[in-house]
Amino acid sequence: MRVAVVGAGLSGLAAARELTALGHQVVVVEKSRGLGGRLAARRAEGTVLDHGSRVVAAPPGSALRALIDGLDAPDRVELAAGVAFSAGATRLPKMMAEGLDVRLGVRLSALRAAGAGLELGDEQGNTHGVVDAVVLTAPAPQAADLLERSPEGGERVAALRAVAYAPAVMILLGVREDAAGAGEVMLPDGGPVAEVRREAVKGRPPREGISPLVARLGERESAELLDASDEDVLARALPALADAIGSGAAEPAWVQVKRWRYAVPAGPADPAAVNPPGVRIVVAGDTLTGAGFGGSDHHRVYDSGIAAARRVVA
Repeated sequence: MRVAVVGAGLSGLAAARELTALGHQVVVVEKSRGLGGRLAARRAEGTVLDHGSRVVAAPPGSALRALIDGLDAPDRVELAAGVAFSAGATRLPKMMAEGLDVRLGVRLSALRAAGAGLELGDEQGNTHGVVDAVVLTAPAPQAADLLERSPEGGERVAALRAVAYAPAVMILLGVREDAAGAGEVMLPDGGPVAEVRREAVKGRPPREGISPLVARLGERESAELLDASDEDVLARALPALADAIGSGAAEPAWVQVKRWRYAVPAGPADPAAVNPPGVRIVVAGDTLTGAGFGGSDHHRVYDSGIAAARRVVA
């Protein structure tokens, strides 16, 4: 069987690995230039910062924990909330993608009927082959757009569009080591900043006295500032950060702004409505789990990819 997996995040790579292990021909198509979805990392000033999920939540006994335990990752760091990697959150998806046919920078726009199969069409009108089935792991709004341009739209599209997402605006910055605070994460009491993460606890020590931090704005502030300029975001965020962790954050050594339009699903979609019996396009990912951006249940997202793969072959 030929199967396309749309999305190279945790659930997509889980599905692709499972399908490959079961002997099927798999291609993973990802619209961005990198792997991992919300397991995203960014290099800045000689260090790395996780600007998506803070850690990988993989409780003991979960399939995701078993996977991580079986990987050769000497840079793995165990934290209270889960697993991190000193090389960055993308370390895990990169290891998961080894041996897979992954095509980055391909933005599909349609899944057209092609005889008994489905043709993968991109925005430029190009085709990326014909497959027998698709595992669709994009956020619900993007999955709905693609499913609408397929032979299997209908009420499934409405079920996906019913899933609302809250955005997240992230501030990546370097501050003096003595102003970085202590602990893995700080939760300011009130104000526009929802949390501040200390990346040094992940095996990324300060460089030249500058410690890397990642701050996430609150849901309301993120919605207000999602499409604002970086200057407007920082004018709102830096004074709040200074109030939360000290004056050293008011004038960081360096700073970047990152945005997530689909960060936190308001809740999971109805699985029976999204994946009715007999479909060839199976939806997986946080659309079905409702997993939060901070990542308390990555293992459920991973499990959804495994379940989607098994459903496709069944």
